[in-house]
Amino acid sequence: MIRPQAFWSVSIIALSVIFLAGAVHAQPDTSKTIRGRVVDAETGTPLPQANLRIADTYQGTITNANGQYTLEVDSLPATVVVRYVGYESARRRVTADTEPRQTFRLTPSSVQMEEVVVTGTGNPGESIMQRVIERKQEWWPDLKSYSVEAYNRFTLASDTTIAAIAESRTTAFWKRGRGTREVVRFQRGTANLQDIAGSALPAASAVFNLYADNTEVFGNRLVGVTHPDALDYYNFTLDTTRAINGRRAFRIRVEPESRLSSTFQGTVTVLDSTYALLEAKLRPTTSLSTSRVLKEVDITFEQQFSNFGGPYWLPVDFRARRTLDVQLSALVSFSDISIRQVSRLSDYQINVPVPDSLYDDTTETVAAMPDSVSILGSSSDTESLDSLSGDGPFVPYSQTERTAYQRIDSTDTIRKSFDPGGLLGWLQDLGVTDGNLLGDEEQSGDDEANDGTDGDSLDVVDVSARPAGLRYNRVEGAHVGGRVGLDVGPVEVGGRVGYSTGPSGSTKWSYGGGVTADLSASTTLGVRYHYGIAPRYRARSRIAPLWARLSNSLWMLAGEPEYFDYFGNERFRVSVRQAFSGPELDLELQVRNERHFSVAKTTDYNVLGRSITQPANPSVDEGWLRSVALSATLGGGGLLGVTPLNRVQASVEHSDPGLAASDFDFTRVEVVADARIETFFQRRLLPNTLDLRLDAGASLGTLPLQRFGVIEASPLPYTPFGALRTLDDRPYQGEHHVAFFWEHNFRTVPFELIGWQAPVDQDIGIIVHGGHGRTWIEDDTEQRLARRGVAVRTSDGLHHELGLSINGLLYDSLRLDVTKRLDASGFSIGVSVLRFL
Repeated sequence: MIRPQAFWSVSIIALSVIFLAGAVHAQPDTSKTIRGRVVDAETGTPLPQANLRIADTYQGTITNANGQYTLEVDSLPATVVVRYVGYESARRRVTADTEPRQTFRLTPSSVQMEEVVVTGTGNPGESIMQRVIERKQEWWPDLKSYSVEAYNRFTLASDTTIAAIAESRTTAFWKRGRGTREVVRFQRGTANLQDIAGSALPAASAVFNLYADNTEVFGNRLVGVTHPDALDYYNFTLDTTRAINGRRAFRIRVEPESRLSSTFQGTVTVLDSTYALLEAKLRPTTSLSTSRVLKEVDITFEQQFSNFGGPYWLPVDFRARRTLDVQLSALVSFSDISIRQVSRLSDYQINVPVPDSLYDDTTETVAAMPDSVSILGSSSDTESLDSLSGDGPFVPYSQTERTAYQRIDSTDTIRKSFDPGGLLGWLQDLGVTDGNLLGDEEQSGDDEANDGTDGDSLDVVDVSARPAGLRYNRVEGAHVGGRVGLDVGPVEVGGRVGYSTGPSGSTKWSYGGGVTADLSASTTLGVRYHYGIAPRYRARSRIAPLWARLSNSLWMLAGEPEYFDYFGNERFRVSVRQAFSGPELDLELQVRNERHFSVAKTTDYNVLGRSITQPANPSVDEGWLRSVALSATLGGGGLLGVTPLNRVQASVEHSDPGLAASDFDFTRVEVVADARIETFFQRRLLPNTLDLRLDAGASLGTLPLQRFGVIEASPLPYTPFGALRTLDDRPYQGEHHVAFFWEHNFRTVPFELIGWQAPVDQDIGIIVHGGHGRTWIEDDTEQRLARRGVAVRTSDGLHHELGLSINGLLYDSLRLDVTKRLDASGFSIGVSVLRFL
């Protein structure tokens, strides 16, 4: 279990993109570090985020919120240029004799503003941004790669109290089409972040480039304000005209064309004649799609750009504020989590070769481990806070950040700063619980390190035992079982046994076991034996066999008709499985030897005392079934109807009296295909999706009842995807079957369209769905079953149904379905117990 302290530490690190490996930058011998403030010359007001750079270089820095700066000058003499929109820039010569503390006083610009000439659309803001987009297309294709010295700091706070600080300085490399790689030079954090010593904190990878065509925020791909198609997504309006160095700077207001599109809103500042972005102050629109645990999200981004005298306009900084309202469920919530980020980028080297080792296709590493790590606490020398390992990019701390470094020690765990709310918080306030439902903080921090084994060694023997098979049905009665497992290197040995209260004789007990051996990394041999009572048909749409049997047990105990039929099965199977990685394909060949026999109903009991008589359990075709089966699975993925699933499964089974004297003669083929298609709003973390499932089967020869195909039903109140929701109690069965299911998840979009924000905030969505299917039984088979007194449920022609669902109710616990069968009267109403993503 991950301890809360480690969880929050990792959360800070995960706000960047993590991992990477690197190169070394040389520093000239003649250098100087200057510090000071940038202020308004008339009022003395600090100018936050003022841009300082060394003339004729790509080196620079920014001021913090109090106008303070730290700037390393690598080569003397040098000229420092300070820029701030609305002010005249200042230039100052720095030599070896210059005092290390320098204050820059900027004078407000008094340039005479000329009328903006409008061309094209008549909207000056749109015309200006059109020029910005066109100019970007002139230089952007020529930018192939660069290296940059990067600094980044994350400050985690609850309300106004800082809980932790983590920062790093890196040498970063960017290559078109390959992304960013970093070498972490130095990193440090407050004393309660001991866990960062074993991780690499990137800097440049945590910086968004708001000049880029697209920006990814919480998995949403937002359209950038300089995207080639930005005019289709945004309304740009000229707000004000300011000045910088005697030139006009246009402040453009940015608003989305549609409130549903994945876009920003805010302002950008454009330099006249050059038509380049000087500054962007943006925030994602309300269409931002996030994880359900984030009840509310408030995000703002600010960034400045400079061409450093060249043709390429690159970020020089990045400032972000993220306020998150986390609610895990009705039981657990947390006070607002505030994450402040400040980044600085300096010393660009444009279109230079990048180290090939960083872009090795065999590694996915983004950031290499740091040269050194420092964990600072209340006893640390405060002078060491003024830089990050000597020379290199750095942004001065605010007074509250400096105080936090001095105040926080190793006992000030991050969890203490975020008191839980909801039911858990209430119980904690009453003293009923200590709040440790999220993990034991006093537990040893490295369980694996204390188990006496080497971290790189392989466990030779592993023994496990656990209960399994708790269920109730009309044939077995109450059933309880257990299983044991033994792993010896590549060999797994397992066994299980169970006891049922209903049957008499040998079927009171079920037992079995198996051996699985890895013949190679992709080949597995399995041998399995089982004796007991088993369901006669599968329930693929029930997420897992365990859930299918459990939900059926609860339903029968409530006095409702049982879903499954049963038969006795003593089986022995030998299988060989071969896995292929490209494409993702699994093939399995089985040789089956099974003895099938009929079992009878033993009970009608239900806990509510209802006078319900459960149906008799039909007899099956008895005898030895010996067959060969081949199955293939192409693709893989998630959970049916819950998470994305793209997969095709096909199987064929053949039994022949000439094949080891089998009592059955048939060939059966089945195909199940699942697909998820992203339809609308594909830029969102959770776009609109269309889920599809095709389930079909056919047979030749005399197919025994226990091998019939089924189209699954939906015993109320549970109505999963992949089953006919208006088909109650029992599934359709047949020698041949075909079924098609679909559902389109519109998520919160319908509510967004009508402007109803409450369900949007709760992430409640709308799903439209349908199901269609039919089964067939040959006339002679129907007559054969009738002679035994067996009746199976078949469809009378095609079954069609349509429905509407409200998804994400009760903190994602429930989905309410209303479904109409098109050829019958009435509606079906049911629920699903998992959120459909």
